[in-house]
Order: sequence, then C-alpha cells, then structure tokens
Amino acid sequence: MKKHLLLASFALSAFLPVASALAADMDQPLPPPPPPPVTELRAATYDWSGAYVGGWVGNACIDGTLRDNTAGVNYLNAGCGFKGGVLAGYNHQIEDIVFGVEGDWGMSNKIVHNIDPTADFSYQLNSIATLRGRVGYAFDDTLLFATAGGAWAQGDVNGIVSGTPNHIKGNHFGWTIGGGVEHAVTDHLRVKLDYLYTHLNDVHYDGTCACDVNVNWGGEHEVRLGAIWAF
Repeated sequence: MKKHLLLASFALSAFLPVASALAADMDQPLPPPPPPPVTELRAATYDWSGAYVGGWVGNACIDGTLRDNTAGVNYLNAGCGFKGGVLAGYNHQIEDIVFGVEGDWGMSNKIVHNIDPTADFSYQLNSIATLRGRVGYAFDDTLLFATAGGAWAQGDVNGIVSGTPNHIKGNHFGWTIGGGVEHAVTDHLRVKLDYLYTHLNDVHYDGTCACDVNVNWGGEHEVRLGAIWAF
C-alpha cells in the first residue's frame, strides 16, 4: 500500500508543473488581428502644383440691348443659353495657398431670340475666351479660389432685317471676374464648379447686309461645371 501511495505522489508532483504551465499559457491574451488593408484614391495631402487641361459646360445669361440704326429702334438683347468649351492652366502651391493662370475658350447656342414682329432676330456667341489669374486656399484635396482677367467674344446677330437670315458679327473686349470650388477625385482627375461675370465693350456691327447695328453687351453671368485632368 505504501508503495502505491509513493508512486502516486511522484506522479502528482510531476503533473503539477505541467498543469501550471498550461494554465499560464491559457491566461495569455491572444494577439490582436492585423489591421485591414488601407486603399486610397490619392495621397493624404494633395499637391495642386502643375499643368492641367479639361472641358466645361454651363449656362450663360446676358442683359444687353441692341439698336438697329437703320430703323432707329432699340431692342432688348437679353436671355439665357447653354455654353461649352475647353480650358487649360497651371498652378503653383506654396503651403496652403495656390496661385495659377487659366485660359478657356467656348461657344454658345442662341442666348437671345427676340420675337418682336419688327425684328425677329437671334444672338449667339461664336466664340468667347478668357485669360485669368487665380488664387485660392487649399483644404487638402479641395480648393476655394477667386479669379479675374481679360475676355474677348465674337457675337453673331442673325435675322435683324425683316427676318431675313443674315449673320453679322462683332468683336467685344473687356474683363471677367469670379470664383469657385475645385475638388480632386484622384491624383489626376478633378471636378470644379465656378461662376464668372463678364463685362465687354459696346460694338458697332456692320455686315454685308443692308443693316447697321450697335450691340450693348451689358453683362454676362455664367455658371460652369468642369472636368480636369492634371499632369
């Protein structure tokens, strides 16, 4: 009997250290799982410096007047229409301030269609271009900016003489000012929404037809949505 008790004591003394080690291992916390992979469309801090190109569409309204000098009559030359075109520019960023220059060109559909019985005419822009400076503040991938510069447009009056189609054209020069917001979707793709007010000089249109017209530009208000590819 004593022999069996002695063997049991030896077995128990051998088991206790193993059990203690197992219990210690079970008390250790499991290692944390690895973090999920991070996928980003762009770097955490966006760099606005560099050249870019793009296109834009928008809505434009003018509030001018037109005088038919042959008939001695003044008409309202006001209305709204669609415009579209292309743009290009370059930015340079210093900390959060972005300086740049941007040029654009576009054209419109019929902005004005005056259906007065004595002068059923339409007015559109065959071309309009601006060259502007820009300055803005960058909130990482979003830029708030102001812009101003020079502008040129070629207007086209059609049908001023007794409704007969006749395109007479004139070139206007002046200035433009505005502002907007631009956002980087990826490192290269950006979108922007801006507003421009353009004021151009009054011009005497004198075509090959029997017509003599003065166009008072008044002012043009324009809202545009653009897509940009940055290099």
